[in-house]
Amino acid sequence: MNSIPISANTTQQAIDAALDQRWKEALKINKKIIKLDPQNVDALNRQARAYMELGKANLAKKYYSQTLKYDPYNPIAQKNLKIMRSFKSNGQISSWNCKDRLSPSLFLQEPGKTKMVNLLNVAEPQKLSQAYCGMKVTMATKNRRVTIVDTNGNYLGVLPDDISHHLLRLTKGGNKYELFIKSISVNSLSVLIKETFRSKRFKNQSSFLEYLPSSNTTNIIPSLEGIRNEEETEEPEEEQNL
Repeated sequence: MNSIPISANTTQQAIDAALDQRWKEALKINKKIIKLDPQNVDALNRQARAYMELGKANLAKKYYSQTLKYDPYNPIAQKNLKIMRSFKSNGQISSWNCKDRLSPSLFLQEPGKTKMVNLLNVAEPQKLSQAYCGMKVTMATKNRRVTIVDTNGNYLGVLPDDISHHLLRLTKGGNKYELFIKSISVNSLSVLIKETFRSKRFKNQSSFLEYLPSSNTTNIIPSLEGIRNEEETEEPEEEQNL
């Protein structure tokens, strides 16, 4: 069956809905795209992601499996199906929420050890829509700048020059850091940089002493809806009427 061309505007609306975490709206838009083009793997992945965020594990698995039907080596579908399988318990998918996916302390700000940073020159929305809050990312050095990439090496953005130079000096001296996505929106992405090891060379020097949070700074923990435990065999009634 030949697919019907999808307008760039409709695709952008679907991407924007995902980046803004408007999951119910994302379902409706991707549903329309899939109806016109059942083999559109990007729309299938977005639909699965929306169901996953809304707590509907079986429907998320259904759409990721459809992605693999048309693109057997699709890394996004493979990765997320593997994640969901890792949370099985007694044959059921356990809850999918921040406490399960992430350590509760992940986004706690520790004076001198953590820093929130807004990336510059972020990737296009199509790539950002595949990232999620709490996703682990890594640093890659290029031309004396620190580029942030996902675990597959895909570009996400760069750190500001002052932070880049600061971290380059500390990592060359033996310090180690982990980075996680803190928030995503259209054309915007911020990360949490967390010191995980301090070398003897810097034993008396905090990584981010000059960036200590003020006394009224609150801990930031992402909010996601948990997955329901009951089995879902059909799509919601409202979707059937689209």
